[in-house]
Amino acid sequence: MCLCPEEFSFKRLRLSHPYSSAFTTSPWLPLPLFLFYRLVAAFYFLSWLIYSGFNDGGYWFIYLSNWVFTIVTAHFLLAMFITTHYCCGAGVEDDPAGYGPRRFKSETYIVGLSSEDEGNESKEQSYVKAKDEHDDLSLWTKVSWVIFTIASVNSLVMTIAYWSAVYTPGEEIDGVSVNEHILAAVFMLIEITISNIPVRLLHFIYSHVFASIYMLFTVIYWGAGGRDKDGNRYIYRMLNYQEQPGTAILAVFLILIILQSAVHLFLFALFRFRTWLISKYPQ
Repeated sequence: MCLCPEEFSFKRLRLSHPYSSAFTTSPWLPLPLFLFYRLVAAFYFLSWLIYSGFNDGGYWFIYLSNWVFTIVTAHFLLAMFITTHYCCGAGVEDDPAGYGPRRFKSETYIVGLSSEDEGNESKEQSYVKAKDEHDDLSLWTKVSWVIFTIASVNSLVMTIAYWSAVYTPGEEIDGVSVNEHILAAVFMLIEITISNIPVRLLHFIYSHVFASIYMLFTVIYWGAGGRDKDGNRYIYRMLNYQEQPGTAILAVFLILIILQSAVHLFLFALFRFRTWLISKYPQ
């Protein structure tokens, strides 16, 4: 489970993959059950997203929690649609991971691995060998991959930042807060664990751009005289550019550089552990 040198090649930045089934199947669950899980998750988060709009009123759009929760919801909605499309038989004749009755079983193929894994096949285990020069992904699948990367990284970043720097001990914790700052991250970790979606190191750029856009927004919002729902001249206490600019700059650095990088590395390690686990315990 080492960090392969090829993970740092420019081609790894591209949204290309030889098997679209990597984004619609699970190595552990039969496809109908996996689809049901994504259906439940999609409508669950959509319901809470709509409800959260009434929670913060006209200030809903200024909070990173709501930005991230929207991305998490978008991931599950899009994942639900492409999984449904695959489950209905789209492209199954062209996909080695979806032949015949296998569509209704768990996918034991290991997809998205690097070339170093190709020498570790066992006779009992079927491997899909990724060929980087071939791309089988539709536009919607590529969009789903970007959204997945942004959602998985930033949901964990938001959870860590909220409970360590935003939440005040003793403050009431409501359903919206639980979903935005706990369950969103938990469900994205579940996605990485039970799906075949690959994680690539250089895809860090997508989540970083998203977080950078939000940080730029906070500066513009503050410069334009914006206030939070309590009338403060900041959105989050740690981003008080007017009274504590040094602390705010440090917070931006920690979130964009340190925390984002650490979380993405953790998710990549989790992905590598998942593929190793499948190779050791084939279905």
